[in-house]
Amino acid sequence: MDKNAAKCMPVKCSVTNCTYNDSHLCHADTLEVNSLTGNKAGTSDDTCCTTFKDK
Repeated sequence: MDKNAAKCMPVKCSVTNCTYNDSHLCHADTLEVNSLTGNKAGTSDDTCCTTFKDK
């Protein structure tokens, strides 16, 4: 196994109007989460899923 390969795991999603949400799981090919406060986040509230796409 490639040690640099991303580990795949289910990602829960409660945003019902996101295109990638299917039965409260994210089905996007890739997932991008960024900080809302620059390069570092202090809490999960300081982060945002930028993969979101409105239905």
